[in-house]
Amino acid sequence: MDETRGFQDLPEPMGAQPSPENGASVEELEFLSSARLPRTPGLGAEVGDWLEPETTSKCVILAAGQGSRLREVAHSKPLHPLLGVPILERVIRTAMEAGLDEFYVVVGHQAERLIPFLAELSARLGARIIPIQNTRWDQHENGYSLLLARDRLDGPFVLLMGDHLIEPALVQRLLQCPVAEGEVLLAVDRRLDSPLVDPEDVTRVWVEGDRVQAIGKGLAAFNGYDTGVFLCTGAIFQGMEAALDRGNSSLSGAIQHLADQGRVRAVDVSGLFWVDLDSPRALARAEEALVDQLRTKPTDGPIARYLNRPLSSRLSRLLARYPVTPNQITLFAFALAGIAAGLFATGAGWARVLGGLLAQLASVVDGCDGEIARLKYLGSEYGGWLDAVLDRYADALLLFGLTWHLYTRGAGDWIWMAGVGAMVGSFMVSYTAVKYDDRIREEVRQGRAPGLRIGRDLRLFLIALAAVVDLVAPALVFLAVVMNGEAIRRLWVGRRAMAP
Repeated sequence: MDETRGFQDLPEPMGAQPSPENGASVEELEFLSSARLPRTPGLGAEVGDWLEPETTSKCVILAAGQGSRLREVAHSKPLHPLLGVPILERVIRTAMEAGLDEFYVVVGHQAERLIPFLAELSARLGARIIPIQNTRWDQHENGYSLLLARDRLDGPFVLLMGDHLIEPALVQRLLQCPVAEGEVLLAVDRRLDSPLVDPEDVTRVWVEGDRVQAIGKGLAAFNGYDTGVFLCTGAIFQGMEAALDRGNSSLSGAIQHLADQGRVRAVDVSGLFWVDLDSPRALARAEEALVDQLRTKPTDGPIARYLNRPLSSRLSRLLARYPVTPNQITLFAFALAGIAAGLFATGAGWARVLGGLLAQLASVVDGCDGEIARLKYLGSEYGGWLDAVLDRYADALLLFGLTWHLYTRGAGDWIWMAGVGAMVGSFMVSYTAVKYDDRIREEVRQGRAPGLRIGRDLRLFLIALAAVVDLVAPALVFLAVVMNGEAIRRLWVGRRAMAP
């Protein structure tokens, strides 16, 4: 087979150009020109030498295929937006969170769109992202794409699929494993009943001990699934060359060749998130899984966990499809609270009820800013600060509105003591939240169930409920007592936790 056919010089990418400021150089964004692929023995190490995977920073991503099963919904699978973010960008961002910072992305189908996109993404993320074009993507399977990255690699590297969504911990688990030169590590999911896996299309594996014995989509006997995440040495290229000599250009062909020699080690990643985005149904499953992850925030109070979060996560799933920013959502939630406070202050019964409903809606919407920030990688230090400041203003306006509502209806001056007490207690609970929430997160990390968290979700729910059922005075007194009591309790808990 003539391996030089199909290569060509590529044009300079359009869009943002590499610079020292974004971590890339002009040389690093050069593309492969015509060259015969040399056969690689071991990339500089002897078989059996132990390498240090934790120092691995390079990653190869295979994204050359057409994704024929998604043609009805995606003209380019890597660029198809999943909750507002292109699939390929999600893959790269996940790998960066796992500690990788140098990427070789093999593109083929619609390379003219992917190459400028990757140049822009490289500048935006400050990462080295080097596109490599496979002009024979429609003639060979994915293993051939891997061979095109061979000359750029001089040690262990992580291999990912451009259409597999994973969590950073999955890559990190591989990087924690020692790897010998001459072997390949494959992340294997042993959960055969995973709801995220299409059992008819997934690549199956048979593992004995810690060694992969067989791999393929048509295996009759199997006890695990190939997640599409590998930690490779130069052996992968030897396996690929051997597979090509047998007319098999698939990555599974290379893995099977190495597995026959006992050189593929399985790393169990059962319980960690991954999904192969190979069909419209898989895209829907992935969206649902990402949204579900938003519902498991350990510092949520009971109202947020069981009422607000199920509603806000559904709303965020819808908002993610539009160019809405977290800060815009923060301002909208504050506006809702401001309108609710104004309705309270009018003194009218219908306005009080409507204000209560808007206050609870503001509480739900207030969860969407953080959810959108996480779903679309839009989090910022300023955004968190803006949210915290406007939340305090919103709380003050709502409590003042309720207090004024009672005062204008004939309540005595004592109502101001209750109202101010509720405001002070609310501010103190918010002020002590940072260190207290750190304690909750530590309990979760240690496997202990966190205790009841009294916070803003409960406060706004009580405000809304009191306004709707016209029990404003008892609610203000209750909030004044409970919120100040909670702040004092946190001081006591913190004193014990921080004692030398």
